[in-house]
Amino acid sequence: MNKLEASVSLFIITFFCSIQYAFIAGVPESVSQFAYLTVTNAIGFIIMLLFFFGELFRIDKKQVFQSFILSLELVAFNVFLVLGSSKVGATVCSCLLSAYFAFVPPLGLILFREKPDWRTFPGIFLVLIGLFLMMDADFKGLLNMGTLYLILADIAFALYILSMGRYSSTSNPSIIAMGQVFFSLLISLGCWIVQVLFFGKTFALPTEPSFWVCAIYISFFIRGIYTIVQLYAMRYVSALETSLIFSTEIIMTMFMSPVLALVFSTKAEEITIGHIIAAGFMIAGVLAADSSVQKAFSSVFTKMKNSLGFLSQLSLSGTKTSFMRWMRVSLMVALVYVMLDFMVQKAGFLQYSSIVGLKNFLPPLVGVLWGLYGALGTAIGSLLSSIILGVALSTALAEILCNFLIASGMWLAWHVFNASVGHTVTFKTWRSHLVYSLSLVLLSFLSAIIASLISDSSIFMQVFCSYLILGLLLGVPLCIIFGSTLCVENVIPVWYLVMPDLACIISGMNEKDAADSDQTLAYCNEKIEETASYCGIPQRRIFEMEGCIEELFLRVKKALPDAVLYLVVKYGSSISLRITYSGEFYNPFRLEKDEDMLDIASLKLLRHRALRVSAYYKKREHMTHIHIVI
Repeated sequence: MNKLEASVSLFIITFFCSIQYAFIAGVPESVSQFAYLTVTNAIGFIIMLLFFFGELFRIDKKQVFQSFILSLELVAFNVFLVLGSSKVGATVCSCLLSAYFAFVPPLGLILFREKPDWRTFPGIFLVLIGLFLMMDADFKGLLNMGTLYLILADIAFALYILSMGRYSSTSNPSIIAMGQVFFSLLISLGCWIVQVLFFGKTFALPTEPSFWVCAIYISFFIRGIYTIVQLYAMRYVSALETSLIFSTEIIMTMFMSPVLALVFSTKAEEITIGHIIAAGFMIAGVLAADSSVQKAFSSVFTKMKNSLGFLSQLSLSGTKTSFMRWMRVSLMVALVYVMLDFMVQKAGFLQYSSIVGLKNFLPPLVGVLWGLYGALGTAIGSLLSSIILGVALSTALAEILCNFLIASGMWLAWHVFNASVGHTVTFKTWRSHLVYSLSLVLLSFLSAIIASLISDSSIFMQVFCSYLILGLLLGVPLCIIFGSTLCVENVIPVWYLVMPDLACIISGMNEKDAADSDQTLAYCNEKIEETASYCGIPQRRIFEMEGCIEELFLRVKKALPDAVLYLVVKYGSSISLRITYSGEFYNPFRLEKDEDMLDIASLKLLRHRALRVSAYYKKREHMTHIHIVI
């Protein structure tokens, strides 16, 4: 992930927040707010656990404490929000909450002695002007006790943003995210129990579909994706720049009001010329505060102009992967597809064709990542879902064809137009965004035509908008998380040959004597230094990686003397390191209290600083797989 990917991801999760109020409005008034928070935090924690189960061994006291602090700040924000929102109008409340970024520079200076960047203050001033214009200069609504509560909520959220920025750079984001949601779950559950014991509430949960639709949306998009993306993105974007991006939420809410009113059959808010001018001020303020964003917009036209020249740089041959291995991926994709479709259709939330739903982000996502195997997974998932839900044959056939077309088409377009170096799935350049977006627009249009011809001519716009919007707003951040941040292995067409930057085999000690084994390890280090220097990797990162490999090698050899270690390294903005060895399961990252700290210095550093560290064991193959992203 780089700053461009981080900024785009933050804008997308801001959009998720901007439309959450339409879902929250469907929660019955009789439901305790703490019951609602408990349910959403519980589902969100389960989602994170499924994503990052392999990294639980990285938990330590420091990260537990940081997670607890973040959860306290969020609880304080929610408490003051509840107290203040009931005493002021909706517009005044929304605008006051969007102004929390103004507290970030002074609080950073007072609490953390962070010197503010004075070049950002003109941008802050422009955004504040936009907020007041958005309120139609209605200052009378500010003069009450609710304003004080909302200001305290702003301070609490500004502290949360500052803490998030500091913790994300020194700790593991996935552990912090899981811990934050876990402690929020415990706190909200405790408050719910107090309400039941002393305030006459009940543990019974409502059965209305609107409540569970809201709970699923908030859990998946806000508690899950929002938290994970924010933690990873804030490694590359400052706290103030993040706050300014989040402040555009009110603009997105305003312009999405007509669409949400159509979907939820509610009254749309009136958009005036003053509101549009206010939105212009806020956008100008965000750009003025971050010069790199402005430079990115100015250079995009040059990159678009020269994009055709990249066609001559295509690779010519390819690599093959294990069929059964990728078929397991297809089955997992099918399972996720069925679960998403079943939840939405059974809730009766969308009164559209069964082709349309939350599941529509999967075909472009799994297509770019896993190609024909991902396309096969969506086809199997749509077939199973159609059988379970009793969908008409013509509609089921249209859904299968649409999913397969989009998934396979996105895969081919990504690699034919070589959207990223080495055919990896990253969005580090505007070219990657352009290839993805244009391909998705074209394929969504073709899929909508197929659906309207096979199933029903009236669903053209529904299918087109669903695939396009969900593929952009949800597919892009998930591609960034899986491809650029977690560096999952993607499927590359067989006619391209993309070799790893480095591949070594470190032999077992019993084959030769220890000296020969040291020479093998020395040879591996020599190749790492040679290849890394050619790729322009800083010397410090090379030493960190060598120290990590040496310590892992010694620990594995001590536990499994006959093991043969297979090492594969890929370089980019991050270093992806995969180690595989046979024998019984041994996790070299589990540290004992009596171990010499100097002997495991690199591993201790790795537990905190690496973007990803996972270790899992395949019983059938008797192989341990370790993946490290530095």
